[in-house]
Amino acid sequence: MSGVPLTRVIRLRRAGASTVVAFAAIAVVAVVRPASADSGGPDGWGYTWSDSDEPGGPAYDYDFAPSSNSTLGDDDSFVVPIGFTFNYYGIDYTEVRVHSNGGITFGSGGGNLTYNNACPLSYSADLVVPFWDDLDPSNATSGSVYTGTASTTNGTAFIVEWWFMQNFADTGDATFELKLFQADDSIEFHYMDVDLGSSSYDLGNSATVGLYATGVGALSPGCNIAQLGNSYAIRFEPGPSCVDLDGDSYCDDVDCDDLDSTVYPGAFETCDSTDEDCDGQVDEGYDGDGDGWTPCAGDCDDSSAAAWPGAPEFCNGFDDDCDGQTDEGWDVDGDGWLSCDGDCNDNNPNVNPGEVESCDGVDEDCDGVIDNASDGDGDGYDVCGGDCDDGDASVYPGATESCDSIDNDCDSQVDEGFDLDGDGYTSCGGDCNDLNASLNPGAPEVCDSADNDCDGQTDEGFDSDGDGYTSCDGDCDDDNVDISPVAPEQCNGLDDDCDVQVDEGFDADGDGWFSCDGDCNDSVATVYPAAPEVCDGFDSDCDGVNSDIEDLDGDGFAPCDDPGDCDDSDSSVYPGATDVPDDGLDQDCDGADASTSGDDDDATDDDDATDDDDATDDDDDDATDDDDASDDDDTWFDDDDDDEVQGEATGDRERTEYSTFGCTCDSADSGARPSAALLLLLGLPAILRRRRA
Repeated sequence: MSGVPLTRVIRLRRAGASTVVAFAAIAVVAVVRPASADSGGPDGWGYTWSDSDEPGGPAYDYDFAPSSNSTLGDDDSFVVPIGFTFNYYGIDYTEVRVHSNGGITFGSGGGNLTYNNACPLSYSADLVVPFWDDLDPSNATSGSVYTGTASTTNGTAFIVEWWFMQNFADTGDATFELKLFQADDSIEFHYMDVDLGSSSYDLGNSATVGLYATGVGALSPGCNIAQLGNSYAIRFEPGPSCVDLDGDSYCDDVDCDDLDSTVYPGAFETCDSTDEDCDGQVDEGYDGDGDGWTPCAGDCDDSSAAAWPGAPEFCNGFDDDCDGQTDEGWDVDGDGWLSCDGDCNDNNPNVNPGEVESCDGVDEDCDGVIDNASDGDGDGYDVCGGDCDDGDASVYPGATESCDSIDNDCDSQVDEGFDLDGDGYTSCGGDCNDLNASLNPGAPEVCDSADNDCDGQTDEGFDSDGDGYTSCDGDCDDDNVDISPVAPEQCNGLDDDCDVQVDEGFDADGDGWFSCDGDCNDSVATVYPAAPEVCDGFDSDCDGVNSDIEDLDGDGFAPCDDPGDCDDSDSSVYPGATDVPDDGLDQDCDGADASTSGDDDDATDDDDATDDDDATDDDDDDATDDDDASDDDDTWFDDDDDDEVQGEATGDRERTEYSTFGCTCDSADSGARPSAALLLLLGLPAILRRRRA
């Protein structure tokens, strides 16, 4: 077809009609198709392609699709049914999404095919692109996109046409189509006109052409290469049916492990000792040092060709054989030092760079010099010169010994001369009293108010009751937390404050009894338990009864009355009772028993109204007189004078006023008598002495 003048056919259609109504022919300049590959494949699924220039290839045969979509916009798409079931890379489809930018995707999902074609070919969905470029159906000079199922020379096919489709750069238009054949699931592209008026866009120079299947890859005759031509066709044919046991979309004839879905041609190679991409190589790209071992095969250092599993181990600080050990077999004496890191005698574990040089004629520290012990602390002595600590300048032979638990003078003794009490402990070694051999950190603690074991505590373990005092510092009862030398004394019969006194300060009246042991009035010394009961207004014997007012026999008189009951156990005895003569009892409490036969030998009394008791007395036998012979006692009132007249002596006319007992009496007035007030007053004591039985 190259170099042949072409005729562009303009097809006119009515809206909604598919009938060709007119043809016009115009001459165009021929576009020369460059030489290119005429076939390709198979891909991983077995698809191959060939063009109309290839012997046995497809013949250019442009067919019209029956329906158009005149509303398709720029970078737009629409879904249309295929009309039959079409198998694409092993998957059956019944509908496609037609894109304005020169391709279809299978199924109804996905977005619009972008104006920016992918080169190399790739996409997010199964894709068929006869001419993926930036095309613009919305351009006023563009034709339309036609779709539908029709009968063709090669059988029933689903056709999609991009008719007179202007590119977005507006340099020209292209007319091309794709066909999906029902009989064999083959695909054809037919190009009527791909001359877009610019070498930048002509013949597919800015377009991607081919098939793409997700999980499989691309089969692309061209990408941004001017290899198409006018009146040109490409046919894609699937490979023969095959067995795909692992479901990875690759037949067993190309899948190098059809039981592993991660292994197939084009798979991503990982470092796992497996040929995932079926290229005959294992873990290619993972042997960084070219020693034939990859990290996943055990190379512990893929940057060094000398390190790999089984490599010889050298004394070099590396794990050459990748066994997880470094320089194994190179420390013969087991001192942790290797000959390659400085052990000058690998048969002697006491000789290595980490040893301290001894004065023994051996180079212990492997510095090449024997017995070259340095003076590390600058005190003028090294270890071979007797310095027992060459890291401390205060320690050397002849230094002054200090009390610091260090052998300062290097005489193999520590703190000699600082144990004053000879107990084996110094003050710097914890002896809290270096003048007392019984006090040191190893001594047992005893109860003596001293810190025997020098632990900063005194008599620990000897305070049984936890009151802070031990028996050795005055606790008189170490089983009672309330008793100690500082406890307050309580009235409880105990020596609370341990002063050898009990309840001191709780006998206020000094009677030897405390309120806590029964003293019912500790302010009166005569009141206490067992005290004699006296008439003092108190319960003297603290028996709960005040006997001062108690009338035990119910005769109306108490012992402490005035006058008092002289026998409160006998209700017939009380002041004023009838005294039975000569019965040995003082019933009337006058101090004596009444008698009918005797005299009390008192010349001044009458004692008996029937006698005068005294032969010498002048008695008028009146019990109411004063038995004085000098008076006549004729009246109840006598002035003890032998008056001629009552109350009056011969020759002395007495007139006396008495204001006693609340009355005024005139002695010259024979009619004077005590007033009523006097009589009441005279009777009141007797009334007050009577009590209710």
